[in-house]
Amino acid sequence: MISQTLKWVGLAIFTSYLVSGSKRQRTLGSLAESPTGIYTPDFYPNGTDLELPQGTMRYWRFGNEDGNRVVLIHGISTGSAIYDKLARDLADTGHHVLVYDLWGRGYSQAPATCYDEALYTSQLAMLLQKVGWEKTDVIGTSLGGGIATSFTAFYPEMVNKLVLLAPAGLFDVNEMPLMSKVVNLPFVHDFIVNQPYVRPLILTAIRKFAESARSIQSGLDEDTQDTILKITEIATYQFLNHPGFLRAFLGTVVDFPFTALKKRYEKVGQLRDKPVLMIWGDKDTTVPFYHSEEAKKLIPQANLVVFKDQGHDVLITKWKLVDEEIETFLMV
Repeated sequence: MISQTLKWVGLAIFTSYLVSGSKRQRTLGSLAESPTGIYTPDFYPNGTDLELPQGTMRYWRFGNEDGNRVVLIHGISTGSAIYDKLARDLADTGHHVLVYDLWGRGYSQAPATCYDEALYTSQLAMLLQKVGWEKTDVIGTSLGGGIATSFTAFYPEMVNKLVLLAPAGLFDVNEMPLMSKVVNLPFVHDFIVNQPYVRPLILTAIRKFAESARSIQSGLDEDTQDTILKITEIATYQFLNHPGFLRAFLGTVVDFPFTALKKRYEKVGQLRDKPVLMIWGDKDTTVPFYHSEEAKKLIPQANLVVFKDQGHDVLITKWKLVDEEIETFLMV
């Protein structure tokens, strides 16, 4: 009886896998299919949907059109909402700001492709070409920092200044979280992405991953607490309602070179006339603070600013000071 039951369960799962396999070849939708009041398509001013060969992505361009140009690249899970404070501050101080959603996050679709270095650097290159920006300052946090570094290495002529907030790409293989090791096993990634049985468990794990990047602190002002709450709510909603988020998140975990961007950092370090600012919290365990030592060696011209007793979320928890550091750096 037990063996018969297991037989039918296995057959059901196998059939489901075959049927859902067709989804792997389709571009999956974005939050445009289920927008939320707290994170609308007009979260930033002048939102625009851009159709590219990979799918439709969304960007926002606002601020002083004659001002200093700056593009911001977000991390693996939160989406462009992470720049809620910084992007608006830069616009208010006279910059021309460009913010966008990476593939599979926010209001950008999730193409059926490899979520590697080439995908993300080409997304930015195509976006800049479409908006007509030949040169810009580039800001990236976490995964976005790795993308920004790679983009600068390949397109140095398009980058004026580079700002990296706890940038990824210098992990040792042994440092990678258990989730990445599991989804890298043969067939596991495709199975997880396409199975409704496994999806809720993985989404729970992703939510815990996102929460681990936020340090628990007391004494934060009300504005900062409200910002943390808003971004957390947006991230949670995205985890549950973005049709392509799981594909993009796990695809990035599998395909992006989190352990293999050393040569890109070296290339940026060879551009001695390229100003670089690095910002890190000394309690960061998501992209460990000790990575800053190697990053600084690889990019010797970088100015490293360390925030004491801060974690991976320093962009939010100390947003006023972080914004001041970045604004000062960009205006010099």
